[in-house]
Amino acid sequence: MSRLSARDRISRVIERWFLAEPLLFSVWMTHHLVIVPRIKTIRVRHGIIEYNPDFIDALNQRQLETVLRCEAMRIILKHPYTRRKENRELAYLASNVTVQEYLLTELPFPRARDLFGTDEYDRQYFEFYYNKLQTLADEVLTGKGGQGGSGSGDRDEQESESPAGAQADSENSERQGNLPDQQPGSPTQVYADVKTSAFENTRGWDRDELLSDKINDKIRIAHESDQWGTISGHLKERILASLRPKLDYRAVLRLFRTSVLSVNRVLTRMKPSRRYGFLYMGSRRDFTTRLLFAVDVSGSVSSQDIAKGFSIVNQFFKYGVLAVDVIQFDTEIKGKTLSLKRARREIEVMGRGGTDFAPVMDYIDEHRGYDGLIIFTDGYAPVPPKPNNYKTRILWLFNSESNYYDLHESLRHIGRAVFLKED
Repeated sequence: MSRLSARDRISRVIERWFLAEPLLFSVWMTHHLVIVPRIKTIRVRHGIIEYNPDFIDALNQRQLETVLRCEAMRIILKHPYTRRKENRELAYLASNVTVQEYLLTELPFPRARDLFGTDEYDRQYFEFYYNKLQTLADEVLTGKGGQGGSGSGDRDEQESESPAGAQADSENSERQGNLPDQQPGSPTQVYADVKTSAFENTRGWDRDELLSDKINDKIRIAHESDQWGTISGHLKERILASLRPKLDYRAVLRLFRTSVLSVNRVLTRMKPSRRYGFLYMGSRRDFTTRLLFAVDVSGSVSSQDIAKGFSIVNQFFKYGVLAVDVIQFDTEIKGKTLSLKRARREIEVMGRGGTDFAPVMDYIDEHRGYDGLIIFTDGYAPVPPKPNNYKTRILWLFNSESNYYDLHESLRHIGRAVFLKED
């Protein structure tokens, strides 16, 4: 009987997940599997799962299933798709610790208590561990708790003693990681070892909102249909916590950004004049965003929340938005559209009746020039018909986290949703 190829072995594990581990299966299928012989083990990046077939062949069946589960969990927790970390060794170590805290595998990944000497930091999250490890590394480099003010030779020695060799030169360390005398023994040790695998396994890790959204959709489906497989309760809580949206003004603007030319023409040396080349400055026009902000002024929304809603409008001017149109609504659009070009200290509030989202949907059907519509509301109103205007993207901004969790599912087919974090 012929031996199965590395790809076939992986496929057989993933096929079993279809029934036994539906979330792992669905998230894994958002990525493409690619052979990359030049890497040592297996890594995830840019929507691709890359692996060395020799590494897969060297694993027994139990080890293979565990390694694939760990990589699937990295994807679910979106470690490769959060903001890029400056120290790739610490990023890999923090990721391994996080995975180990929730999966408790037989792989030589450390537990948090192994690194920090206390169980106080058990079952935390990726960013938490990265920051804690960075703090430890900084303390080693500055000599805190030891001898400070060391010369360059002592500094090099301190760096090698940090939890992940904190400040080692990345390219030099990557070359050193290829030396035979620095390779750990077993394939799983190579996979877990920070010095050996961190630089190539975290190469390409960076913020990716598109892939994060795809992963989040799979998590929501698993949550709604209760298709978690064997994932434990603590891990469910951590996965669901990764879905909690925060109001990031830059992210909101990126969501709505389109190729609308600004009225501001800017001269630049970086672009040649069309007529005279680099002898004269060229020009460019900055891109901007046309936003409509709809504020729910019904009686169920408190005056304090309405004030918060209008304060959000003022924040957008700090991020390059030249103008924001504002409408107020309860069961109808109240008053005229306010076209704001700067922050306003006071705005007269009208309405305070019931709530109906349909007039807002009708408004963007009639006024199609907006890139984005933000609806600030408590969410307590009948679900409106979906607008015919597909150009204007919609963001539901709930006034509280509890209202978000109670009501956002009924509105998600009309647009994305976030909630306003309390101070």
